[in-house]
Amino acid sequence: MSAVLASAGAVAGMAFSYVTRMRPWQWVKILLALAVLAIFASFVLQMISAAHVGQLSSIEVPLTGLFVWVQIIHSFDVPARRDLLFSLAAAGALLTLGAAQAVSVGFLAYVAIWLGACLVALGCSWRSMTGGVGPLALGSLAATGLVIVLAGAGFLVFLPAPRAAQAITLPSSLISYLPLRDPSGVTGTGAQSTEPAQAGQASGRTGVGGYLGFASELDIATRGTLGNEVIMRVRADRPGYFLGMTYDTWDGQNWKRSPPTGRIVQLTAGSPFEVGSALSSFAQLQVQAGGRTVPSLSDEGLEFGPVNVQTFYVAQPIANLLFATPDPTEVYFPEHSLVVGADGSMRSTIAMTPGTVYTVISTDTELAPGVLAKIQDPRSSPLSASPEPDLELPPGRYERVAALARQIVSAARATTTYAKVTALEAWMGGHLRYSTDIPPLLPGQDAVNQFLFGSRVGYCEQISTALAVMLRTLGVPTREAIGYVPGPFDPLSDLYEIQAKDAHSWVQVWFPGVGWQSFDPTAQVPLAPPDPGAVLLSDLGHAIGNLPWAPIGGTLCAVAAGAFGALEVRRRRRRPTGWVGKITAELERRGAAAGLRRRPTETLGEYASRLGNSGLWRAGPTATASLPAATALVERAAYGFHEPDAATRAFVEEVVSGLHPARGSRRRGSSRRLTTA
Repeated sequence: MSAVLASAGAVAGMAFSYVTRMRPWQWVKILLALAVLAIFASFVLQMISAAHVGQLSSIEVPLTGLFVWVQIIHSFDVPARRDLLFSLAAAGALLTLGAAQAVSVGFLAYVAIWLGACLVALGCSWRSMTGGVGPLALGSLAATGLVIVLAGAGFLVFLPAPRAAQAITLPSSLISYLPLRDPSGVTGTGAQSTEPAQAGQASGRTGVGGYLGFASELDIATRGTLGNEVIMRVRADRPGYFLGMTYDTWDGQNWKRSPPTGRIVQLTAGSPFEVGSALSSFAQLQVQAGGRTVPSLSDEGLEFGPVNVQTFYVAQPIANLLFATPDPTEVYFPEHSLVVGADGSMRSTIAMTPGTVYTVISTDTELAPGVLAKIQDPRSSPLSASPEPDLELPPGRYERVAALARQIVSAARATTTYAKVTALEAWMGGHLRYSTDIPPLLPGQDAVNQFLFGSRVGYCEQISTALAVMLRTLGVPTREAIGYVPGPFDPLSDLYEIQAKDAHSWVQVWFPGVGWQSFDPTAQVPLAPPDPGAVLLSDLGHAIGNLPWAPIGGTLCAVAAGAFGALEVRRRRRRPTGWVGKITAELERRGAAAGLRRRPTETLGEYASRLGNSGLWRAGPTATASLPAATALVERAAYGFHEPDAATRAFVEEVVSGLHPARGSRRRGSSRRLTTA
């Protein structure tokens, strides 16, 4: 609505400027100047307010409003060409701001409209400067626009994708503010976007916020379908598993989270939130309690990857989870508090509604396979008397699973944790089938036993759960992770479009001295972001390859044949000018007087031959005996760039002038003597 009103205001202003262009109203200029001062004052106040709350990242919104108001106000005073050029420059700046915030290729429609208007305005301005009159040269404008589009496409193909710099304030914003009653848990957004959010129920048909599994429990027995609806868009330096939360307790059919006591903390320092410090404090508490040692990002010998800057644009109501690649260190979120779990999961204290934007800076702690393969397996007994939650299994259920896991790793001679994981993944790849069309579990039936020794058909939840349970029987700590994998990459906006069907679950495995590492038997996540130019060229190649070339080829052949025929007709009907034109016109007039008009597709030589064979001339064959030679000289002069001499002209004129229709054949015209002087 704001865009419509702004456009209407600019159109009204331009109409007012056109009406008053010859006699501008001076008092209007004074009012416009005061309005500009008021707008700038409002912008400065917004800047000061944003600086006080540390949210300078949202400067694009007030800056966009400033440019819009300047455009509207300036449109009421455009009496000269230079004022129009200023409007074009301001519109370009406004379009740049819009492009910085655009998250969809639909913005290209606005760019196309602006480019067309800009070309027409520049064309009018140039015509006015040069004193030209008449209509604009639309062909030249179209050619210029095509050159600009091709140049822009070339830059897009060959320039690398932009990367965010950690030294600047990163974007975060809200459209609505809905506080949650229980931010420590996973909470949905209510039936309507205007309602306060309510706690989700894992036993429900679709879970929380319409997303299967994003609840306090993950029910493997639940069957659901996920569509192509875009949930959020992500701009990331590197793609990865966008983690939402983890589960560490398995009861045979459901994954659950351990009690949150001592495992969560609420940060209240405001954006940006120092999540890395909170996770370090969790690690220290775990060491003091006698638990496993969690490595620090500064530990020597661990070659962790660089930081990964990710900006999320929420498109649909989702659970109050902040997704990010492991391990988050800093979060820009437009709220004064943030809940952080010991597993690296993050939860908002307000509802995550469409339009919410947040940025997470993560340190890539996923190590290369070669590093993980060198880590020796600790000496620990499987299924100890008092196991930790990430080793615990229901008693008496998984003897067959344990035997199968031992058989697989023994056959592969796997002695390290990494070797055991890869051996089990390889066995799953050869003995299990991925499908979302699976039968429901019967009451009391164990999901893992049914999957491994029954159907052996399942999707990410069944496969990852089976891998986690098999590793636990071998004494390897595991936990179930859920979130999203990167969706389709849009090379124009440099965004990953995460769809509902990209919801995913995978396994995190504990490595001594390293920490949790992600393994996924069912999905492959790219290690680096794609090059936009390569994606564009690939998409173009696939689009061209999928075209129906048979009908397209037939149509192109028909069009080419029609164009060739039209050019041939035009060539045959082309009439030279000057002496050749006069001779040709006179020959056609005398032939028409004898009742033989020249056909549209007939050359001059063919026409002369028909005239000579007609027998319609008073002097008989003698009159047309020299006609072929005369017409050959005319055609040579017309198409051979040969200027005939006086004798040649006289000869041709005498032959043509000697054509007199016989009595009874004359229909119109006269037999006047030809003169070309």
